[in-house]
Amino acid sequence: MEAFIAARAPIPVSFAPVAVANAAHESHGRGSTGSAATASVALLCAIGSSRGRRNATERRIALARRRPPAKVARQVCHRSCHGGEHLSPERKQELEAICQKIATPGKGITATDEGPGTIGGRFENVGVENTEEHRRIYRQMLYDTPGINNYLSAAILDPETMYQKDDDGVPFPQALEKRNIIPGVKPHLKVYELPGCPGDTVMQGLDSLAQRCKEYKAAGAKFAKWRSPLQISRWGPSRLAIEANMNDLARYALICQDEGLVPIVEPDIVMKGEHDLETAMAVNIEVQSTLYKAMLEHGVYMEGTILKTNLVNPGLSCDTDYSVEEIAMANTAVLRRTMPVAIRGVNFLSGGQTLEGAAARLNAINQVKNRMGRMPWNISFSWSWALQAPLLDLCKGKGGKIPLKEMSELYLQELAIASAAAQGKYKEGIPPEVIREDEEVKKKDADEPTKEAEAKKEEPRKDEKKEEPKKEAEAKKEEPKKEEKKEEPKKDAEAKKEEPKKEEKKEESKEAEAKKEEPKKEEKKEEPKKEAEAKKEEPKKEERQGRTEEGGRGQEGRAKEGREEGRTKKEVRGQEGRAKEGREEGRTQEGGRGQEGRAKEGREEGRTE
Repeated sequence: MEAFIAARAPIPVSFAPVAVANAAHESHGRGSTGSAATASVALLCAIGSSRGRRNATERRIALARRRPPAKVARQVCHRSCHGGEHLSPERKQELEAICQKIATPGKGITATDEGPGTIGGRFENVGVENTEEHRRIYRQMLYDTPGINNYLSAAILDPETMYQKDDDGVPFPQALEKRNIIPGVKPHLKVYELPGCPGDTVMQGLDSLAQRCKEYKAAGAKFAKWRSPLQISRWGPSRLAIEANMNDLARYALICQDEGLVPIVEPDIVMKGEHDLETAMAVNIEVQSTLYKAMLEHGVYMEGTILKTNLVNPGLSCDTDYSVEEIAMANTAVLRRTMPVAIRGVNFLSGGQTLEGAAARLNAINQVKNRMGRMPWNISFSWSWALQAPLLDLCKGKGGKIPLKEMSELYLQELAIASAAAQGKYKEGIPPEVIREDEEVKKKDADEPTKEAEAKKEEPRKDEKKEEPKKEAEAKKEEPKKEEKKEEPKKDAEAKKEEPKKEEKKEESKEAEAKKEEPKKEEKKEEPKKEAEAKKEEPKKEERQGRTEEGGRGQEGRAKEGREEGRTKKEVRGQEGRAKEGREEGRTQEGGRGQEGRAKEGREEGRTE
């Protein structure tokens, strides 16, 4: 009985076999019957308890399925590759807008994110003391040179530079934004070597990254850049180093987007080594494919990211020489095989190359892109050493001074070369045309006038208001004049219309006069004929008079009759001419009165007949 009561205690399912064994051991020595009964009872109780717990779990699952889904379910992602499902539409739109500005064709990024130690070493090599003020005025020259906004879309700042100001007291991030250049920051810390993996490193700084991103965004940063360096060697980079670094980049990108910063991911395979171009291609494809897989699995919003990567190059100690075209084809092949179309742009770093060498390779890559037409990304530059090495050389022999004016001139020429290479228009040995004016700054200043300018604009408006009544009175006075002026063109138009009518009348009158003169001309032509006939008849008359008086008298009578007939004929002809003149005058005077004119003509013709 005691064994039965003890066996009734609830036993977890995982401990049921142990409980059965213990019960059998305790009953050993009490007899076979007691031990068997106790063991069987304990086993049955354990099975019943497990069934009860299983039924309770099933009931809880059923209740959970009946509940409606929570409204905040989209903010909780239980799966990978969700593509930034936790971000609001406004945040996604903000990230995409920044990426679009960074990927402006023909423009690139100036990388000025060297820490105090790195820039200090460069200063010391050219005889310049490494002080905060020297670092400040040098960075100021890189940010306020007139014309740089024609070639730059963004600038990467060191955390120290984020909080420095120019000579006018304006923080550098705000000074860059005035020039339409997007400011960004380098949030990572230092590298350390992976234990047991010689030559392989990872970047530190993920701890407290979210808090630092909040501070940088409050200071004016719009994006961040994280570098993960790797090196090709006989044994590396190892698979552990690749996965560790690419997962760190993916987690950094996820945190940046959550804090409102665009993440620029930078897998950097350095140029040290003896590897050839084919090996460099294989390693770059492995690294970048691992990166994008990690970013997708972490749920990074790919449309809100930018890639900064190394140029695919053979090792510095490689014995094989490759042409610029071969290197360009290798780089475009890596991009086509790995890079997602969702990413807007790729900015290549210089990686220790000279300005001419980096420009020649970038130019060849863009020429291949323009020729093939199968790459939708903006391919540009994000250079530090290629741009700054020639500038720092100007400091040599200057007694520790920084020749800012000479640096500014050279810096603008270098950016013009970089911009030409980003468009595939760079020609080695032929410097491109340099634009030294800030056209975009002038437009921005015009769109954002100061209060003083607005006050000055309002003064003439007040004067205009005072003059409005005067102008209205003058306008009323001028209205009748305007109406007269309006009527004048109408009169001129009417006069012009009447001119052809007058000309027609003149022509008709001329025709009438010409018709009047026709019978007169005929009469004049007939008179000399009649006179000649009369002279011929005179001697005949005298002969007839000499013969007989009667015959003479008859001839005279006939001559008189002839003359009378000639007179009557002349009168008839004159009457006909007058009738014709009347008809023509009627036509010219009456115009459209066709029927009446014809009636009159008929009457006049009847009279003349």
